[in-house]
Amino acid sequence: MSQPRSYILMLVAKVQFFVLNLFALYLLLRGHHLPGGGFIAGLVAASSILLLSLAVGWEEIHRVLRIDPAGLAILGLVVASLAGLLGWLGGRPFLEHFTVHLEFPLLGAVHVGTHLLFDMGVVLVVCGMTCKVLFVMGKSTERLRHLVELDLRRYAAPVEEPIEAEPPPNPALSPEETNSGRFEEGRDHATG
Repeated sequence: MSQPRSYILMLVAKVQFFVLNLFALYLLLRGHHLPGGGFIAGLVAASSILLLSLAVGWEEIHRVLRIDPAGLAILGLVVASLAGLLGWLGGRPFLEHFTVHLEFPLLGAVHVGTHLLFDMGVVLVVCGMTCKVLFVMGKSTERLRHLVELDLRRYAAPVEEPIEAEPPPNPALSPEETNSGRFEEGRDHATG
């Protein structure tokens, strides 16, 4: 998709990108004590990126993101693991969350804990993996290469050939070669 299909869709998608990500931030911050949290915030953030990619195209979304969605998921795993290690380094069990209560003159009481750090890692994992899967599926519907060249260098084996590649042209086969192992015209193999 080299051109946007609709300028209205492109404008609405750009506005909704920010609205949906603001809503994802809201879900992330309220999720520890109320419904919401890292998983649903990651899905909302991924849906905002997918909506933007449908409006501007696959090439443009790769240029805008500047990070591989799988790399985003790996970063999320590191952040979530760091939240678990903080409790362990403090002499507590792995993934035990703790909260620090701070008092600020203008803000009042602020409670910062490792549960928020863990949920931020979950957001990155869910958003990254959802975007990666949906990008590959979306590109395949438009008969584009599923992986960009950078992805091929990272994830594909050196001897692997992409399935999207055109098969090499075969020279014309002789009639004997085309019928070998196949049914011959006018003859039923079941009856002999």
